[in-house]
Amino acid sequence: MKLITIILFLFTFFGCNITTDNKVTIKKSTIKKDSVNTQNQLWETKSSFNRVNLVGRWENENCNLTFNIFKKNNKYHYKFKSKKREISNYLDIIEEDKVLYLNFKGIEWYENKGELGPEYFEDIPDSLIQKKEETLPTEVSALFENKEMNFVIQNYGNSMNYYTKLEEGCEKYLYFSKSNTKSKDTLNILSDFLSKSIKNHSVIHWKKGDINNDKIDDYIVVLQNEYPNIELTGMDDSYSRIVVLVETLKSYPNFKIASTNNHVLECSNCGGAGVGDPFSGISIKNNFFSIEQLFGACDKSFVVITFKYEKDKWFLHKIGQDNYSCNQANDQGEIEVINKTKTKKDFGLIEFKDYK
Repeated sequence: MKLITIILFLFTFFGCNITTDNKVTIKKSTIKKDSVNTQNQLWETKSSFNRVNLVGRWENENCNLTFNIFKKNNKYHYKFKSKKREISNYLDIIEEDKVLYLNFKGIEWYENKGELGPEYFEDIPDSLIQKKEETLPTEVSALFENKEMNFVIQNYGNSMNYYTKLEEGCEKYLYFSKSNTKSKDTLNILSDFLSKSIKNHSVIHWKKGDINNDKIDDYIVVLQNEYPNIELTGMDDSYSRIVVLVETLKSYPNFKIASTNNHVLECSNCGGAGVGDPFSGISIKNNFFSIEQLFGACDKSFVVITFKYEKDKWFLHKIGQDNYSCNQANDQGEIEVINKTKTKKDFGLIEFKDYK
């Protein structure tokens, strides 16, 4: 979302201003159509799978292998660790016919010989052996088993299709289960802390920064309901979200829940057919924080809701919205962007917990 944020930041400063009767400030500017296409590619890569909380540490104890799965910039990433190596990259998630496949990008297979020839089973001179070029894929796929709450990698094949994906794999089928150990990483600490007060929700995103001017890093945490809410959109894969402001007391990890809001962030697929998940990110700067969301398909709206800390509370400071359509490019390939901004003069004094 850095590209999107930078582009929209430029909209704000280089557009012409219009003031309407309802005091909403409107600005107009243009962007190149190519930049919209680039953004569409980014948005289309978002996974729509929300039923399973994949974030956390997944272990295969028999072979001493681990995958740590986490979210960054609203995309899944992983860190694979064995006794021999560590690999970090991103994770593609594909759902087909209610089956979930995890594709760990950037892991090169150990060997991939395909169908084995007679030289592997008979005593044949080397001069008579026809060598085959071996192509090693660079992603490892796993099948997620929802009932067992684990995922499995078939690590090697047979003589008809001989391969080994992970050299460290000590079994044909490598089962990874979520660790129950409370490690000292931030994700598990926040999850454990919040689960005591907010039930049936999982942490899907968090942002660190000072939100109360005490020079100590706090946390803004996004929680997602573990159960779908059909009433939100009429679909059975809509999950509501809660944004939680977590203050750090004197030192990490001593926390308190400072405030919560159930409305500032839309549901998991409320972004529309083109976007799906509207959540784009959170930014924290000085005594302000902003929540960013994207809506629409070709006709898009990028919304930034900003709150300010003052008098020991967080108040709505500004709502910015950039609207444009990919079908409205002029002869120069430029698309008009209309920015609308509302401030406290428009909506009054609204505390974070009361925003709807």
